Amino acid sequence: MLCLFIYLFKIFHSTFVCFVCLHVEKDSILLFYLLHTTQMKNSNEMRALIKQRGTNQLDDLTLGLVNAMKYSHADILYPDFGDVKPGEGVEPEWFYDIYKGTNNFSELTAIHQYISQEALFDEVGELMMGIALVEMKHMDKLGDFILALKGEVTQEYDTKYVSYGKSAREAVQLGIESETNTIAEYNRILNKVQALPVNKITVIAFQLLSKLIADESLHLALFQQWLTDNPDAEK
Repeated sequence: MLCLFIYLFKIFHSTFVCFVCLHVEKDSILLFYLLHTTQMKNSNEMRALIKQRGTNQLDDLTLGLVNAMKYSHADILYPDFGDVKPGEGVEPEWFYDIYKGTNNFSELTAIHQYISQEALFDEVGELMMGIALVEMKHMDKLGDFILALKGEVTQEYDTKYVSYGKSAREAVQLGIESETNTIAEYNRILNKVQALPVNKITVIAFQLLSKLIADESLHLALFQQWLTDNPDAEK
């Protein structure tokens, strides 16, 4: 009888926790769980622990999304920018052109180009949208890194280098050109970083650039594969 009582109590406890999860905010859920499953009964201390988590949960969600897709190199991760500070040799200005420069290789140019091509050419719609989502994440991370280095994120931009093409094949060919130029720019920045003495910031910059180059190389390969798989696509 005692065993039955314990079993029913466990069921009731689990049901109650689920009910709470459905009716209170997520941080309150975590606080409730911590207070009832640990020896620590100080709610202020528990709230301080909760605040140690990443504050931008949507950022975590989008990272999980693009990593689950075939358009991002999921085996190579973004570094944490917590230790980034200016004055260690890595200059924020190095990243301005690749971030949102008026050219045919910046992340902002790629986003404009691929999103428009997704709408224009159904044959490559999924491919363009998938890659564009990753480019958005690249721009997001570059902006965070630039600001951590005390650089500036400005609003000036001109779309004159955004090209769409007149067919799906031309769109993909433009993508190949764009990705090739983007990889070259990232490698140019990487060479600057590697010429510096090794410190925390140069290591973080190296990890960031390695991630970005890996993703862009994957995009280049996907575009090239599309051309191979669709030899009869309209030219």
